[in-house]
Order: sequence, then C-alpha cells, then structure tokens
Amino acid sequence: MIKDPQHRSTLDVIHSHISVRKFTDEPINDDLLATVIEAGTRASTSSNMQAYTIISITEPDLKNRVAKLCADQKQIHQSATFLACCADMHRLELCTKMHDGEADFGITEATVIALVDTALVMQTIAIAAESVGLGICMIGAMRNNPHDIRDALKLPKHVFPIAGLCLGWPDEKRDPKIRLPLDAIWHREQYRSDDELKSLVQAYDGMMSAYFEEHGMHAKEPRWSAIMAQRSAALSKRRDVGTLIKDQGLNTQES
Repeated sequence: MIKDPQHRSTLDVIHSHISVRKFTDEPINDDLLATVIEAGTRASTSSNMQAYTIISITEPDLKNRVAKLCADQKQIHQSATFLACCADMHRLELCTKMHDGEADFGITEATVIALVDTALVMQTIAIAAESVGLGICMIGAMRNNPHDIRDALKLPKHVFPIAGLCLGWPDEKRDPKIRLPLDAIWHREQYRSDDELKSLVQAYDGMMSAYFEEHGMHAKEPRWSAIMAQRSAALSKRRDVGTLIKDQGLNTQES
C-alpha cells in the first residue's frame, strides 16, 4: 500500500529526504519490498558485476540480535524491515569457478568495486522507497561489531556488511538538514584552496548552528565542523572493519 499516492518528481523525492527514526508498526508487504529492492538493482554497477547482496531481516529474534549489534538503535527495532547491505564478491567467485577460471579477489580493486556497487544500490533503494512514501534510515553502526554481524547473517567468504537500511512507514515529519554549500563540494577544474574551504565551512557552521538550535540538537557544540572533528577522531574505534575485510578474503594484497 503506497502512503503517498501523489506523483512527485525524482528531484522532489531527493530534496525532501530525511533520516526517519520513528516508524509506525505497519508492515511492508512483500510485493512492495520486492519493488523497491528491484529498483535498487537498476543502479549503475561496474561492468555489470552487481557485486552486492541485500539481506532483508524481519524475523523478530534475528532483528533484535542485529539491532543490539548496531548500537541498539530504536529505529532498527521499529522498522518494518531492516536491510543488511553487503559488498559481495562471493557470487563472482562462483562464476569464476563455474568456468574453471582464476581470480584474485584480495586485490584492492575488487574491494573498491564491491564497495561502490553496494553504495549505489543502497542509495537507489532509498530513493525508490521514499518515492512511494516509505521512510528510511541508513545505519553505519552495522560496522560496530562486523565479525558478529557476519556470524549472525552467515556471510560466506568475500562478503562484507557495509551498512544497514531501515525501511518503514514514517511516524514523524521534519525539515531536511541543510547540506554544505555547493561550492564546498563542487570544485571547478582543480581542488579549492584550504582558505576557500575553511571560509565555506565556517559559513556552513553558522547555518547548521541555527538549524540545531531550532531542532534542539547538539546544544553543547552546535558547530558542524567541531562535531565532524569529534566524529573523525572516533573512526579509530572501528579497527575491526579492516580486520574483517581481510578475514573475508578482500583487500589482502600487500601495499
């Protein structure tokens, strides 16, 4: 059942995106779920390799287990369906063996192909879902406990969990977050100087501080640049990501 029957342009859907963290308890029927996932498969893919796998999780015990491994976020528990989006070279390994070929899936290029393919299909699923009135929330915390996620989902070699995607019917509505000024991410002919970038970031700090104040967020430190500095420093907590990638037979080449 489509909650928003009004036709909206793709640009309208993209520009109205928010991360939904409150969902109703209404399920998503299988036909609709299949529709949005199939739409995701129309994303661009390197050489048609389609190096990704989507695992839908609705079974309560497994969903609860996965949610707890992903920082126990309430939107995962509330979502009608949780999608584990995985970089997948395993299927291509099977293809290679079917034709008595040999391939080194441990090279960095194989990992990059799978990561890019997975990100593209995930974003395309998100746009398709929002176009029919569903809400989404991407979950990077799938990488908090990557070995445990691998075991819970029984992932074979050459498959790595990239991120999760909550799907459900939204139970909240708010304004989309302001993004960086276009000039901060669109560089013409060559990369901008640091002085130019700092000026653009400082201007964005002012806009985001006002947004956070209006929405009751980040009261102690509302500057985007300061929040990003803290989050960048916290990346080191996910060292197991690199370990699991290698354990799964990806990106094993020596530099």
